[in-house]
Amino acid sequence: MEARIEFIQLEPERDYDIAGLRVRAKRQHHGGDSYGYRIERAGKVVVYSTDSEHKQDDPKEVEAFVEFFRAADLVIFDAQYSLADAISVKEDWGHSSNVVGMEMCQLARAKRLCLYHHEPIFDDERIAALLAETRRLEEITRGDHRVEIHAAYDGLEIPL
Repeated sequence: MEARIEFIQLEPERDYDIAGLRVRAKRQHHGGDSYGYRIERAGKVVVYSTDSEHKQDDPKEVEAFVEFFRAADLVIFDAQYSLADAISVKEDWGHSSNVVGMEMCQLARAKRLCLYHHEPIFDDERIAALLAETRRLEEITRGDHRVEIHAAYDGLEIPL
């Protein structure tokens, strides 16, 4: 089978038109580099930010990602660890937490957050508990904007 394979390296912080979609890449904190993507079309925005550690001790970095997530219809977010693990024993492993994702989506006024890149040792019950905890935390910290929260699973579809 013949194929023409072409690799085009996207420059971070620059918009590209790809197949009718506006795509912007953003470099993320992860060993060996990682990039998140903001994809826009017809007034809808999806942000894919996985394999990324979102450190909360750098206000400029937090604000840069809040702007990247700004008003997204859906943010797919690396929530592999608990907040305690993400900032202690697994710091610098390149992954984030459900709490950080939820807080950043609240600040960005994103509509939906999908927790993704689950800890491989978590079973379905643990993921369901994590989802329930995250939804409860969103509810008790909510201001005038609600963030709808999901946990990724095979076959999940989230209408925008």
